[in-house]
Amino acid sequence: MITIFVSPMLLNRIDTPSENNWLTELKFDGIRLILSKHDGLTRLYTRHKTEVTNRFPELCNNDIADGTILDGELIVLNEEGKPDFELVMSRFRSSKTTPIIPVQFVVFDIMKHKHTWTTALPLIQRKEILSNALHPHPHMFEIKWLEGQADSYFDAVKNRELEGIVIKNPASTYKINKRSGDWLKVINYQFTEGLITGYRKNEFGLLLESFEGESWGVMEHMPIKSRREFYKLTKLQTVNESKNFVHLETPFPCKIRYRHKTSKGYLRIPTFVDWLI
Repeated sequence: MITIFVSPMLLNRIDTPSENNWLTELKFDGIRLILSKHDGLTRLYTRHKTEVTNRFPELCNNDIADGTILDGELIVLNEEGKPDFELVMSRFRSSKTTPIIPVQFVVFDIMKHKHTWTTALPLIQRKEILSNALHPHPHMFEIKWLEGQADSYFDAVKNRELEGIVIKNPASTYKINKRSGDWLKVINYQFTEGLITGYRKNEFGLLLESFEGESWGVMEHMPIKSRREFYKLTKLQTVNESKNFVHLETPFPCKIRYRHKTSKGYLRIPTFVDWLI
C-alpha cells in the first residue's frame, strides 16, 4: 500500500530566540500543507488529513518526482508582499473552479523522495535533497534559511511586522506526528490593553473592546484560574442578556496578547494576559 499522507512534525513555542547555532527560517502566516505525489498524481492535505487537492489546482501541475512527500506552508501575499492569513483563508474557503487569488507553497522539508523515506536523515541533509527535488515552479519554492542569527532575524521580523521565526536543530530527524524541541517557534506577539464587555452563553468566549469602544471580537484563550475569577466577578454586578451573549454593566479592563489586527479591526487569536484591576 502506498503511503500518501504523513502527519507533520510540530513545533514547540518559546518566548525569545535561542539556539543561535541552529537553522533559522521565517515563520509564514498560512496553512500547513502536505504535498504527496504517487502514481503520477499530486494530492494535497492539511495537517489534519483533510484532502484539499481540488482547491489548489495550480500546485498539481509540477515536475516533482514520483514517490515524493513535501511539507510546507500555503500562503497568499498581500499588496505589500507580506503573507496574509485572511487572504489564504478566503482562497481556502472559495468554491470557484477558476482561482482568483493565487497561492504560494513554501516548502521547508521533504519526508520521502523517489519512494525512499528521508525522515531518519538529519535536517541539513534533507535540505540538500529538497533543493535537488524542487524544480522552478510559479507557485512553489523552497524556503530560505540561515545558519544561526536568530536574534537579529527576529528583530528584522518585528520591524517588518511579520509573524515570527522558526529555529531548527540541523541534526534533527523528522518526527512524524510529534511536537519536538528540535523545532522551535518564536511568535512576534503584539500586546494591548482593553475591556471585557461580556461573554458567550453556550461556549467560552469573552467580548472585547478598546477603551474607545472599538469592537475587537471574541477572546477564547484564558487560563482556568482567570476564568474562575472572571465568573466570580460577574456575579457582583448587573448584566443584560441577548440571545447569545451576556453583557456586563461594568466592563473589566485587562491586558491582551494577540497576533495582529484583521481587516475588520478584530484581534487575531487574542489571549488573556492579566487583569488591570
